[in-house]
Amino acid sequence: MSKTLLVIQREYATRVRKPSFWLLTILVPILLAALYAIPIYTALKPAEKTTVLVADESGLFGGMDRNDTLRADSRFCSTENIEYQYAATLEYARRQMDASDSIAAILYIRSRASGAIPTDACLYYKSDLPPQQVRYDVDRQLQRILRNRLLQAHNISGDEYALISNTKINLRTEDLETGRDAFVEVKTALGLILAMLIYMAIFMFGSQVMRGVVEEKSNRIVEVIVCSVRPFQLMMGKVVGIALVGLTQFLLWVVLTGIALVGIQATNSELFQTATQKHELTELATKGSDATLQMEQSTEMADLPQLVEGIASIDWGAILPAFLFYFIFGYLLYATLFAAAGALCDNDTDTQIFSLPLTVPLLLTILMMPAMLNEPSGTVSQVLSLIPFTSPVAMMLRIPFGVPLTQVYWSVALLVASFPLCTWLAARLYRGSILRYNRLASFRAKYKKKK
Repeated sequence: MSKTLLVIQREYATRVRKPSFWLLTILVPILLAALYAIPIYTALKPAEKTTVLVADESGLFGGMDRNDTLRADSRFCSTENIEYQYAATLEYARRQMDASDSIAAILYIRSRASGAIPTDACLYYKSDLPPQQVRYDVDRQLQRILRNRLLQAHNISGDEYALISNTKINLRTEDLETGRDAFVEVKTALGLILAMLIYMAIFMFGSQVMRGVVEEKSNRIVEVIVCSVRPFQLMMGKVVGIALVGLTQFLLWVVLTGIALVGIQATNSELFQTATQKHELTELATKGSDATLQMEQSTEMADLPQLVEGIASIDWGAILPAFLFYFIFGYLLYATLFAAAGALCDNDTDTQIFSLPLTVPLLLTILMMPAMLNEPSGTVSQVLSLIPFTSPVAMMLRIPFGVPLTQVYWSVALLVASFPLCTWLAARLYRGSILRYNRLASFRAKYKKKK
């Protein structure tokens, strides 16, 4: 046991001391923050002034240069930076574009016979494609003017149209017993993130085990090591040592992410506090008339973004232990197999050949994600959640939606029970192949009686 601990200490210290470990640990939270910050910065960045020439042969689309409320609510940027100018003909608009670099595009609307309303228009550009907000605003302006023409033709007032267009049914998905909102979009995003983290962790750290075995075998260092350490101790030392490296890295990511969340909550404390209160009142609403009255009073609160309210409703006390369990046992299950596969390889080329069949169950789970998200409690989801080689990814995809405890217990039991069996088989293969070069190990040859 002491020798195994020495191998674990060596594997852990060797990898933690590498600059790449700390570089990846620090860069991942920064890159994740940049994924959110860059789009926000780009959206808030003031847009440049652009000009669109309108050549309207029909004469029905005047007033595009008017400052309208429809333009102010663009989802891309402030369309007040777009200026519309009218040209008598398309040829004149072309000459204007050739003479000025500030003109982004020409909107050409053909005339139709008998004064009919045009049904198509063309946005011409030269060299550079117009920005997306320009194309979006041109389309909105055309639809606005066309709408107003139709309203006037059918004698419909703006208030009547607003009443018709704004009247809709808000469909919610709630649990009948608890009254909780399902927050399907939030849970889908969370399930995908957790499942992909498990997949990447198993593949990344399992590959490190394989590469470590291949490196020691190709350098003939393993011949010296096995003189003092048994092959099984060496294999388990590598597996557990790299597992501790992965847990350390995840712990650091959690700490850095927690610091970021604390900072966000500190700057938006009222938003998160209100979301938490609404979630607590939703739980109380099923426990008595007084709580139901409190729930009705909570409807007077300001509407919250679905993302914030959905995050507040997540049962993190169940998700975090489940993630830790499936990460540890999923990694241990695959790491022993990767170690055995590494013992069969003599170079990096061979590792690619052996990695594919080992990761097929994980890849199958990734490919089945759309079907599982479509029906989290369906037969496919349940089967993949019970198979030990697919349950780490499949179960983490389903847990945010709620999984019956019976299925969780069966999944845990099968995964824990399969680990010793896979370890025993991998240890046999590892011990029989670690000192073999340029040929595969044979179980039959290993146990063949000596004549």
